[in-house]
Amino acid sequence: MMHRALVSAMLAGTCLLGLSGCTTNTVSTHTASAQRPAAAQRPAAAAAGRPNVVVILADDLDWADVSTYGRADVPTPNIDRIAKTGVAFSSGYVTASVCAVSRAGLLTGRMPQRFGFTYNINDEGDEGAGLPVDQKTLAERLKPLGYRTAAFGKWHQGAERQFYPTERGFDEFFGFIAGETNYVDPKTPGIVTTPTKADKYPITPRTGHHAMVEGPEARPADDFTRYLTDQITDRAVDFIDRSAGDRDHPFFTYVAYNAPHWPLQVPQAYYDRFPQVKDPVRRTYIAMIAAMDDGIGRILDSLESRGLRDNTIVVFLSDNGCPTRFGFCNPDHPWGSGKFTYLEGGVRVPFVLSWPAGLKPQGISDSPVSSVDIAATVLHAASPRSPLPAELDGRDLVETARHPDPDRLLVWGQEPVYAARRGARKLWVSHDWKTSHLYDLNRDPAEMNDLSAADPAGAADLSAEIERFRAGLPDPRWKLHFTRKTTVNGRETEWVY
Repeated sequence: MMHRALVSAMLAGTCLLGLSGCTTNTVSTHTASAQRPAAAQRPAAAAAGRPNVVVILADDLDWADVSTYGRADVPTPNIDRIAKTGVAFSSGYVTASVCAVSRAGLLTGRMPQRFGFTYNINDEGDEGAGLPVDQKTLAERLKPLGYRTAAFGKWHQGAERQFYPTERGFDEFFGFIAGETNYVDPKTPGIVTTPTKADKYPITPRTGHHAMVEGPEARPADDFTRYLTDQITDRAVDFIDRSAGDRDHPFFTYVAYNAPHWPLQVPQAYYDRFPQVKDPVRRTYIAMIAAMDDGIGRILDSLESRGLRDNTIVVFLSDNGCPTRFGFCNPDHPWGSGKFTYLEGGVRVPFVLSWPAGLKPQGISDSPVSSVDIAATVLHAASPRSPLPAELDGRDLVETARHPDPDRLLVWGQEPVYAARRGARKLWVSHDWKTSHLYDLNRDPAEMNDLSAADPAGAADLSAEIERFRAGLPDPRWKLHFTRKTTVNGRETEWVY
């Protein structure tokens, strides 16, 4: 079992990657700005100083499978590149441990359970399920401020017309509506397709909501001969390049990769980078992360070459942790898997932010932050004299990076399972199992030792916060699919879907 010293050593290891502001207690300090590559062009800044915004979301990527926090087994130099010019939050969380719910929180800046988006959207059903039209997305809030907006990749916010991206504030869309899709025809030369122990179905041409579409008309845009991660990157780079010359309108692009979500497919060149990984399933998963990281590098290169990088907010995070059932998750770290659960590996994700014009490099910050903070951060940067919408649940990440709040309260949950964290203490509660466990995340990051008996006041405090959150929730807009007992890296817990 890991102990606090080991966690601190892992985080402090980031200093070896060149992140400025590193401290052994994992809290950020103020440092001089790191050198950035000179831009080839220097067009006018975004109108009235408003920053451009690029939000990059990975799919099912766990905290442990990036090199940003000092780990060496999965190199992610371009994700690290974002962190080196900004901040890497080592206690970054999402609003739920499953794709659709988590994305609803990111896009709205609200805990999605507050508006009944409680459970995942099932690709085979859930009629009427989607991001409610009375909940504004970040794109809808930025449009009145003059922003051009685009979304590329996975949507998973509802299949009916009223939920479609161009109905929700995005001027452009290329991607798929479902929760998953195939990356490429496995017969394509130079492609590795690796079966897992829990494959859902054979890799066949995309159909229905799994097929690629584009534009307000949802025109068919499927090219099953090209690797999808590359196609998403191409669209994002093209949008940035087209937007660079518009001096009157800043841009917001939401780049929602489906990598490294199942199925396991990757170009052979990436697979060949990792001969030291003997398990072909794990090797393919790591190779898919590398392919995505290279795509992120192309996005950063485009911003730099167009002279846009300084006044562009770039955020990278994952929608949730890794699903243990396929066999590709990281078995050597307690946060290496946990999707569908409220263990740390379900909701604690890699989370980095950079805005060179607005934030000096901060290194690693262990101050707890949430994906709901992204909307608040962007809106404050875009219109600093305007009050934030009262219904937002988030805080400004720039302010948090400068002035950490280690005791921030965070609460999550999908009935019947909830969790809350304040400081180092975390309480996990199952209402159908009628049990709860209190953990000290500093001393026990693997969540193995229940401290409820030793600290009844701490357990009672967090239990009251969970019940306060739970009491204010409306009924779910669609049904709970199921719960089940599961084991994640040796820990028995409850899976909610």
